[in-house]
Amino acid sequence: MNRLPLYQAVLLGTSLISATAVAQENTATTQTSDTNTLETMVVSANRIEQAATETIASVSVITAEEIQRSQVSSAKAAINLLPGVNFTSSGARGQAASLFTRGTESDQTLILLNGLRIGTSSASGTRLELIPVDQIERIEFVRGPRSALYGSDAIGGIIQIFTKQATGETSGSVAVTVGDQGTKKIAANIVQQYSDTGSILLSVSSDHDDGIDVKDDSETDKDGYRNQSANITVNQQLNEQFDLTLQAAKWQGNSEFDSSYSGNESDFENELYSGKISYADESFESAVTAAFTRDDNLTYGNGTSRNDGTRYVTERKQLNWLNSFFIDNNTVTAGIDYTDDDLSDSSATYTDTSRETKALFAGLLHQGERYQIEASGRYTDDDQFGDNSTYSLGYAYQFEPVKVALSYGTAYKAPTFDDLYLTNPSWGYQGNPDLEPEESETTELSFSGKGEISNWEVSLYKTNVKNLISSNSTYTSVINIDKAEIEGAEASYQISYGNWNQTLSYQYVDARNATTGKRLLNRPQDTVKWQINYATNQWAAGSALIWEGKRDTYSGSLASFAVVDFFTTYQITPEWQLGARVENLFDKVYQTNYGYYTQDRLVTATARYSF
Repeated sequence: MNRLPLYQAVLLGTSLISATAVAQENTATTQTSDTNTLETMVVSANRIEQAATETIASVSVITAEEIQRSQVSSAKAAINLLPGVNFTSSGARGQAASLFTRGTESDQTLILLNGLRIGTSSASGTRLELIPVDQIERIEFVRGPRSALYGSDAIGGIIQIFTKQATGETSGSVAVTVGDQGTKKIAANIVQQYSDTGSILLSVSSDHDDGIDVKDDSETDKDGYRNQSANITVNQQLNEQFDLTLQAAKWQGNSEFDSSYSGNESDFENELYSGKISYADESFESAVTAAFTRDDNLTYGNGTSRNDGTRYVTERKQLNWLNSFFIDNNTVTAGIDYTDDDLSDSSATYTDTSRETKALFAGLLHQGERYQIEASGRYTDDDQFGDNSTYSLGYAYQFEPVKVALSYGTAYKAPTFDDLYLTNPSWGYQGNPDLEPEESETTELSFSGKGEISNWEVSLYKTNVKNLISSNSTYTSVINIDKAEIEGAEASYQISYGNWNQTLSYQYVDARNATTGKRLLNRPQDTVKWQINYATNQWAAGSALIWEGKRDTYSGSLASFAVVDFFTTYQITPEWQLGARVENLFDKVYQTNYGYYTQDRLVTATARYSF
C-alpha cells in the first residue's frame, strides 16, 4: 500500500479538486456560497434555539446537505471532520470506535438523539457508526462542559443528532450506493402530507459491507457489517400554539470483529419510541417529551454459539419538561429530567439492575447591546450514588471586530452498571458499588471574529478531572484513583469566496495523569483538519485532509498519519444526482487503536432520485 508524506497528500488532494473545477466551470451555473448570509441556528448549547454566533460555547453544525454532498457513510465520519474530536477505531466501517473530545475520556461526551439519551448504560459510549446517516437532518457539536443543563457524561462536550422531520409538502428520495469491499446500500425517505396541518415521514435503509480483516492475528476472515433500519415520524399541528410529534425508530444488524478476550460477532437491535407536545407564543415556550428506548446487544463467536452468547440489554424510560420564558433581553429556562434505566433482561450478571435519576435545572441568558451573559445550574438525584450539583457561568463582549468570551463550568460522569454491579467469575471481575462519579471543572477563554467572507475562532481551555475510574492493581475491579489535567487550544478558520469554501482547524491537547505526569492514552497531541469544497448549481467536489500526531497506547506509541478523502456530486436533472466518494485516497496504512487496521482505500458511487 502507498504511503505519502503530508505535504504530498495536501498538494495532490487540492490539485484533484482544482483540475476538475476548471474542467466543469464552463458547463455549470455559478452559485455563490451562502455560508455567511444565512445565520446558523442551534438548540444544543442552552436547550433553546439561538444563533450560533450568540452562544458563548464553541459550536459546530453539520447539515443534511453537507452530509449528502460529502457522501459520508456514517455520523462518525461526518463528526470526525470537526475540530476538537479524535476517534480510535477497532477497524473499518461498522466497527466499534471511541470518541475523545478535547482530550477527555471516551465516555465523557454526551450523545443525544432528538434530545434523548441513547446507548447502553451497562458500559460506556454510544456507537455512532450505527445511526443511519440518511436519516440525519443535522448534527450539533457543543464543545466544553454542559452537565449544568444535561447532567452526566457532558464533561468534554455534547453531540446531538437530529433526524429528519415530517414537515413540508409531499417529497422524498431514493439512493442506491455500491462500492468496493461488497458495499451495498439503499435508503429511502418520503414525506406525505395527510392534512393541512399534519405530515408523516417514513425512512428505511439497508446497509451491507463485507469489510476487511481488521486485525493481524490468527483470525484471517473479513469483518463485515450489516444494518437495517426504519423510522416513522408524525408531525401534527394541533392549533396555533400546540404541536405534537411522534416517532418510532428501529435499527438492527450484525457486526463482526476480531477479539482475543470474548466473542467475535455481535447482533444489535435498537428501538426508540417517543412523543413530544410543545406550546409556543411570543413570550413563552414549553415542551414535554416522553420516550422509551431499548438497546439490545448479543456477543458470541470464538467458540460460543449465538444461543450461549452474552446479552446486554438496557431499557430506558425518559421524561423531560422544558420551559423557556422570554422577558425583554433575557431568556430564562427551567425544567425537569427523569430517567429510569433497567438491565434486568440482560444475561450478564449484575447485583443491581435498575437506576432512577431525577434532576431540576435552570438557566439564564442575557443579551446586552455588546455583551452576553450565560448562567445555568442543575441538581441531580441519582439513587445509586446520591445527589450532585453542577453549574456554569459565561461572559462575552463584542469588541470591534473581535468577540472575547470567558466561561467556567463543572461537570460529572456517573459510573456505569459494569463499573458498579457487574459480576464475571470467568474474568475474576467484581464491580465496585462504592464508586463516586467522576467530576470536572473547566475554564475557557475564546476569541472569534466574523467578516463578509470569513469566520475564525481561537479557544484556550483547561480541564481538571478528579475521581477518574480506573482498574485496580489486579484488574479484578475498578476504583476512584486518578486525577487528570488537560490543557488545550483550538483554532479554526473558514473562508468562502465565489464557488469555493475552505475550513482549516488545528487542535493541541496536553492530557496527563496528574499523579504520574504521564500522557493519557489514545489522544494525539496535535491534529490538523482541512476541508476544501467547490460547488455550482450542477456540480460539486471536495476533499478532506486529517493529520493526527502520534498517540500513546497500552502497547506503545502509534505513528502520526495523514488521510485524504475525495468526493464529488453531479446534478444530472432536477430529480437525478450522481455522487462518488474515495475514502483514504492514497491507501494509507495507519492505526488509531493498537493492532487494528483502519479503512484502506474504498471507492463508492451513489445514484439518488428525489421528488
